[in-house]
Amino acid sequence: MKHLLIGATLAVILSFALFAPPDARAWDGFDAASSDLVEVTPDRVPSQGDAVDVRNYDSDTIETCLVESVARNARTVELVVRTPSGATRTLVMEGR
Repeated sequence: MKHLLIGATLAVILSFALFAPPDARAWDGFDAASSDLVEVTPDRVPSQGDAVDVRNYDSDTIETCLVESVARNARTVELVVRTPSGATRTLVMEGR
């Protein structure tokens, strides 16, 4: 009985992990100017005009930014975003 309960619990946990909505995952990269590690949510390549949440690991802050341009390269995707304060940031993200 104990093994059956443990197996059922593991199955539930794995099903939540595998079928989590894409917004629950994040996309890793870095800021080109400062080399700070960043994380972008949602975990997909945005389009120009989309809003994305950018988490800066160094300062542990999150800000919602407007995507100004998206450039795909061989191994990376460069996002140019405008912060709420009006500054632009170039984020170099993992290739998709």
